[in-house]
Amino acid sequence: MFGLTSSVAMADSTDPVFKLGGGGGSTPLTSDTFSFTVNQSDAVAGFVTFDFINFTGAVIQELDLAAQSSGFVFSCDNTGDIYFNSCNPTSPTPGPTTLSFFGLDETHGGIPTATSVSCEEESNQCFVTGGDPNSDFIITVGVADMPVGTSFDVRGTLVPVSTPEPSTILLLLAAGLGFLVVKRAGFAV
Repeated sequence: MFGLTSSVAMADSTDPVFKLGGGGGSTPLTSDTFSFTVNQSDAVAGFVTFDFINFTGAVIQELDLAAQSSGFVFSCDNTGDIYFNSCNPTSPTPGPTTLSFFGLDETHGGIPTATSVSCEEESNQCFVTGGDPNSDFIITVGVADMPVGTSFDVRGTLVPVSTPEPSTILLLLAAGLGFLVVKRAGFAV
C-alpha cells in the first residue's frame, strides 16, 4: 500500500520542486479543493511531504497546485509519477503560479478514489480500507534552497474525470430513438 516513489525532487536553484507519488497514512479529501502550507522549517532532508487520500468518489484526471508566493520560482517533476504522464511547468517559473499534473494513458490512469477509509484517533492518520490503495497520494516539495524560516501557501484542485451530464445523455437517447422511429417508418434519411 505504501508506494513512495524512489526518485525524489532534486534540490537545486529551481526549488521549490513538486513531485507526486504513492502515500500511506493520510488526510482524506472529500471535496475537489484543499490547501496546505509549505514551511521550510518542516523539511526532512530538504523535503516537505503532504499525504492525502482521494475520497471524493471520482477518479482524478488532473491535479492543479496554485503556489501563492511571489518570492520563489516553482517547477514540477513527474519522474516516477504513477498517476500522470506530464506536469507543467517543468522549468523554473516565478510565482505565484499553478503547477499541473495531468495526462492519462494505459499506465497512468489518474488518482483513483477510495471507497472506504479508516482513521486512527491516537495517530490522527487515515488509511484506505476499500477501493484502490493508490487513492492515497503524496505531494513532495523540495525546499532545500528556500531560506530558513520561510513558507508559502498552496491551493489544490482535483479535476475529476468528466462524465456527461444527465441532460446530455437524455438528449442523445432522444435523438437515437427519433432516428430509429424515422428509419422504421421507412422514411429516407
